[in-house]
Amino acid sequence: MGNAYPSTRYQKQFSGSSAVHDDDADLNSDAGSALQSLLEENARLRALVVQLSDLVLRNVVSQK
Repeated sequence: MGNAYPSTRYQKQFSGSSAVHDDDADLNSDAGSALQSLLEENARLRALVVQLSDLVLRNVVSQK
């Protein structure tokens, strides 16, 4: 799993209108990458919740 919070942004020197377009593309790419990381983490945490719930249920049933 990748780092959800990149520590540095690449510093670029732009001139003209292409700078805005290139910067927007970078932001969209970063947002897509961050969204993918969040979705992967969410899936991992959901799986852990299921495992924990199963353990709790087994222990409650075994104590009765």
